[in-house]
Amino acid sequence: MSNSISIDALRQELWSKDLLDDVMRDVQNGMQFMGEGSNNIVQVSRELAKRKGDTETFGLVTRLAGDGVTGDDELEGNEESMNSYAEQVLIDQIRNAVRLKGKLDAQKTVYSQIEKARENLRIWMKEFLIRQIFLKMGGVTNTTLVDTNGAVVGVRAAWSNTPDFIPDADEAAGRGNRYWREGSTSSGDGTDDLAAGDTLTLDTITTVATMAKLASPQLQPIESGGDSFYVFYVHPLCARDLRKSSDWKTANQNARERGEKNPVFRGALGYWSNVLILENEFCPWLDVSVAGNSFRGAATGTDCAVDAARNLFCGRQAVLYAEASNPEALVVEQFDYKNKDGVAAAFIGGLQKAMFNSKEFGVIAVDAAAAV
Repeated sequence: MSNSISIDALRQELWSKDLLDDVMRDVQNGMQFMGEGSNNIVQVSRELAKRKGDTETFGLVTRLAGDGVTGDDELEGNEESMNSYAEQVLIDQIRNAVRLKGKLDAQKTVYSQIEKARENLRIWMKEFLIRQIFLKMGGVTNTTLVDTNGAVVGVRAAWSNTPDFIPDADEAAGRGNRYWREGSTSSGDGTDDLAAGDTLTLDTITTVATMAKLASPQLQPIESGGDSFYVFYVHPLCARDLRKSSDWKTANQNARERGEKNPVFRGALGYWSNVLILENEFCPWLDVSVAGNSFRGAATGTDCAVDAARNLFCGRQAVLYAEASNPEALVVEQFDYKNKDGVAAAFIGGLQKAMFNSKEFGVIAVDAAAAV
């Protein structure tokens, strides 16, 4: 067991609440469209913080499609039924801890190592939850998935809930109700045909935006500031390829004037076909030489011949997030006759991709070649 450096313990009862509050702020800032209510990509519920239970049920409702009545025709008896589904999210616990070195080492330091440990655990928990959101949206079940630095990031892909993966038939076709493979020109041009030159393009964003509007059920756009739009999370390697394309350069030369209302200059990569494009490092990425041939894992799903990123085109309620009460979110303990301190952090909750009649309710996966 490795030890780190330490100093005084701070009051645990205050830090437990502060830790969860800070983590949630971090995650919501990282996601941008996350909060209570259905007008979010990640819908948050804290009902399990008020009552006991291990499952949270969310309602998914599509838009009304009836014709209504005209004139003085009877409305009573001609009402429209809402088309709705319920999605259940199971909760689990995730924990991590830091063991500090000892009192002598604490005497030598000029800052609080317990406070530093708490801060590192906060960052770890934030990144864990954001990673989970993207693994769930992408339907990733490959537990050996790595990032571009070779660090394994897929170990907890099935934490709390195993996400529904992209159907084999859709990957084999290269397209589906909730799936698109960059460079696919006809049905049957599948994921296994993805080539190094099939990098993300603006034309694909236009195609997928059209898919979202015509899909059944339709992806419902986010509404904010009087605007209605979709959000497209792209991996940094795909963002790089997009920026290098001639179409992107031309589009930005002709972009509207710079200003606060231009999302290009408010932290977004760009705005195209009524789609807000956001770069995010947590979009799943597949190194075929290390993590197998599929986002589902080795020897499952459809083979990928080249490294690929799974970019995520989102509307409302793509992911459902349940948070339960946890009065001991952060614990400080002493060991070795009170010579050593340890700091542990825990989160109790769960996440799951929303499914409506076996189809993703709020997300379309877009695979593209993404070489380092």
